[in-house]
Amino acid sequence: MSTAPIPPGQRSRPMAAPQRRPTIDPVRVVRQHIVGLLASLIIGGFVGAAAFLLFGRLYPLFSSEVLFEVRPGLAESTDIGTAEALKDEEVERVARTQTALLMQRDVLSTALESPAVVATNWMQTWFIDPTTGQPQVAQAVDELEDTLRTPVLRGTNLFAIRWSWHVATDVPVVLDAVAASYIRKLKRLDDQQFASNETVFREQERLVLLALQDIGEQINSFIVEKGITTLDDPRFSQAALEVEALATSLAESQRLLTSAKTQYQQTAMKVEGTMEPTEEDEVEAHMDPTLVQQFNRLEILRAEERSLREKFNEDTPQVRQIERQVRGLTEQIRLKEEELLQRNLTARMRTLSSERERLEKVISSLENELEAKDGLLRDLAADTSQYQYFKTQRENLELQRDESAQLLRALRLMKLRSDASRVRQVGPAELPREPSFPRAEIVIPGGVLVCFAGYLGWIFLRELTEKRVRSIADLAVIPGVTVLGAVADIDDDPAEPEDAELILAEHPSGVTAESVRQLATVVLRGMSHQGHSTLMVAGGMPGAGTTTLCGNLALAIVAKGHSVCMVDANFRRPYAGEMFGLSNDATGLGDLLAGSSTIDEAAIKTASKVAVVPAGTVSCRLPERLDDERLAGVLAELRTRFDYVLIDVAPAVAASDATQVAMRSDAAILVVRANQEERGLIARLARELNEASAEFLGAVLNRPRQAIGGYFRRNYEVMASYGQEEEDDQD
Repeated sequence: MSTAPIPPGQRSRPMAAPQRRPTIDPVRVVRQHIVGLLASLIIGGFVGAAAFLLFGRLYPLFSSEVLFEVRPGLAESTDIGTAEALKDEEVERVARTQTALLMQRDVLSTALESPAVVATNWMQTWFIDPTTGQPQVAQAVDELEDTLRTPVLRGTNLFAIRWSWHVATDVPVVLDAVAASYIRKLKRLDDQQFASNETVFREQERLVLLALQDIGEQINSFIVEKGITTLDDPRFSQAALEVEALATSLAESQRLLTSAKTQYQQTAMKVEGTMEPTEEDEVEAHMDPTLVQQFNRLEILRAEERSLREKFNEDTPQVRQIERQVRGLTEQIRLKEEELLQRNLTARMRTLSSERERLEKVISSLENELEAKDGLLRDLAADTSQYQYFKTQRENLELQRDESAQLLRALRLMKLRSDASRVRQVGPAELPREPSFPRAEIVIPGGVLVCFAGYLGWIFLRELTEKRVRSIADLAVIPGVTVLGAVADIDDDPAEPEDAELILAEHPSGVTAESVRQLATVVLRGMSHQGHSTLMVAGGMPGAGTTTLCGNLALAIVAKGHSVCMVDANFRRPYAGEMFGLSNDATGLGDLLAGSSTIDEAAIKTASKVAVVPAGTVSCRLPERLDDERLAGVLAELRTRFDYVLIDVAPAVAASDATQVAMRSDAAILVVRANQEERGLIARLARELNEASAEFLGAVLNRPRQAIGGYFRRNYEVMASYGQEEEDDQD
């Protein structure tokens, strides 16, 4: 191609991409470190076992507990059994209350002052004053408050006190002492409560007996004063019985009169319309035969109406006629119902009026008769009332006396019964037979988990802090960089080539060769858009594989039917000539820039059909000449002879040659060696290339290791298998 390069001012510059954070593929990370993760599991097992043995020897803990039962208690002292089972909420409330009582300092202090606790290794080691030899109970209580546990066993009526210590024999001693101190306090509190209640009940009984004595004396005085010769109840005399009968009849008549007046008034209000008739009134009206007959007729008409609605539309004459009949009959029933209600209520008013007049006459007669007998019985009634009052008072006092005596007996019996208490100790603390810590089933898996989690966290932390470009994803997040592709590492090539140099000629069906072909397609597409013919191939750090990639790209482009010239512009470490079987010191670019040679002499056609311009003789390889305008002339002449010119330059970090050559090239690509160069460096180089005259097409990731899996690995396998099938078909 002979197309001239587009002036720098006319080239479009890609906008700087926003800074993105590299993403982490957890599956890739885990698969990459699978051996280390498995090793961490094994090491964790050893660490857990070692920790188990170490803690078991240096820091064993023995645990025990004392259980207490929350009981329903007794409703009555004579109950054979306790009350119904408690609800979980009540059990927990009582248990929390009791554990708070158990953890009080006076309970713990009393327990720790016992000789058995003072003799324990726990007390002797930590809480004995070295000067006086006396136990430091307050400090021991502080420690016990922090280490004593009082769990409530959910789903049961039990709560417990638990404690752990390094000496197994100390544990039950301390726990039993605390439990005994707690039980003693409960008993002391119960005894105080019983004593207080008994004092109250005895005082009440004494006051009742005194009141009984007083009322007895009042009754005797009343009998003497009134001259009563018999203690029979005056209420059962003949006169009293007659008066009682008259009073009963009078009361009943008055009650009936009041009821009749009330009913009359309500009925009158219903007749006047100020009060709605009751359901009974309506039911009574509905029972009238005439109304029952009309109701039956209404049901027949409604049934006929439903039938006609099913057969005809709403606007048909038949439906309208039946609707009128139903409305008319309904109105007749309503009027008839009102008429019957008025008739029944009026009849009831007449009956109630007659009954009221009759009862008024009866009451007047009874009042006259009762008034006649009242004078005779007034004194007897007064004496009877007074006597009855005294007797009722005495009966009430006797009942209070019996109740007080019964309460005292129940209190004494409740105090004697062991099942009256709401809390009881289930049993003593047992001597621990094995340590509660460490436990192999916890410590060893814990060691495995810690080592595994630690190693896993470390590898992910390293992934987060890693700045090197290791994958396409790392390269894609760099601002201003377009990813052109990746060239496979020969170690991932199933063809197992020994060297990547000119691999398209030596192993054309391999994965690495295919990845170069794909890259060449992408590069040619990018260059053809703007009509570019010269391409600078630059690397970041030494060892990026720029020369090898440039040579393989030249072979791939030649295979597509284009003429290609590869120019070795790496004056510091030339290698392009040697790679194609030429001498690096042969006449080349340096001589062209010095004016001591021509294109025909410097551009050497190789067996692979790639024309190579070596770096030139040693005396002419001066890097300063790459910044000379004569380089632009050399490249312009090469454009007229070849379709594409590929320029290999020194690493951009090691020299400024790449920037100088980029100012005179049409396009440029950056070769990034995987696991070697950092993202920050690539971003800086990409920014410099974007600012040069050449169009920066993008970056190529060279030699990423795909053994860890991923879609590139699968792509490589597909390439290899397809290439092998093609060779087999050709055979």
